Amino acid sequence: MKPILIINHIGTACGVYQFGKRVYELLENSNHEFMYVEVDSLEKYNSIVDKLDIDYIVYNWHRGTMPWLTEDIINKDKKHKHYFLFHEEFIFNSYDKYLFFGDYDVNNKLVPKEKSVLLPRPLLQYNGEYKQNSKLTIGTFGFAFWNKGIHILTKLVNDTMNDVELRFHLPKAEFSDPTDEQSLAVIKQCKRYLTNKSISLNISREFLSEDKILEFLADNAINVFMYEENGEGISSVIDYALSVKRPIAVRYCQMFRHILKNDIVITDTNSILDIYNRGISPLNEFYTKWNISNFIKEMDKVFYEESNTN
Repeated sequence: MKPILIINHIGTACGVYQFGKRVYELLENSNHEFMYVEVDSLEKYNSIVDKLDIDYIVYNWHRGTMPWLTEDIINKDKKHKHYFLFHEEFIFNSYDKYLFFGDYDVNNKLVPKEKSVLLPRPLLQYNGEYKQNSKLTIGTFGFAFWNKGIHILTKLVNDTMNDVELRFHLPKAEFSDPTDEQSLAVIKQCKRYLTNKSISLNISREFLSEDKILEFLADNAINVFMYEENGEGISSVIDYALSVKRPIAVRYCQMFRHILKNDIVITDTNSILDIYNRGISPLNEFYTKWNISNFIKEMDKVFYEESNTN
């Protein structure tokens, strides 16, 4: 079978970029040969695609990161099969298949079933250490937008808990907040909410490699994500948090629909401390069905079955 080309955009400080890169890197041990390129213009895209002997192109497309790739370009290219990684509800109609990870879109209506493939989430392997901290450490990470609820998490811990260290890793968002204005405003609000003297807040902002992100998450007793509803996609922060096998707490949100279960959802009667005390047992099913070998096997199957029907 010919190599399969994965196309990503350029710009590392971006969750969409990191997802596409991670998918490719996990396929290193695939039975198929995958090729990976980062493209920032139609001219570069054409120069790469025209000279490669390929049948399949997998696009890590998002309207905000690949504006040069239009539906008209896909329509005109009859030579290749076009597969898209699903990120949110803004999609092209002229694809051959859409690859979903963990769950379909919210209403299962955006993409015809015959063009949909459900795959495991792309988790990572963590072989590092786990710190023993003197205080309960509650962590979160990601770009500090208002809808991520980082300020809400700060207020919740400040008002309901004692002797806690909050650890936030909040790098600058290259695409969505290039001036850093929103992130700085969220951080400022977090500091305003912090009035409980027994709660400490540590914020780091440098952009970290995946290995360093995993180390950061593993050093927390529990990782908490308080997103508000803000899209049909699935948040990839959970992939990293699951990979280190630490307890996870979330607020009910469609972006977490692939892991939502009562034991890990924060409510008035189910606190962060309750969820922490349950440990990782509520997450065991995800470790099993989304392990790396399953991810590779299911990705291989997509192209094996397709090639045998042509």
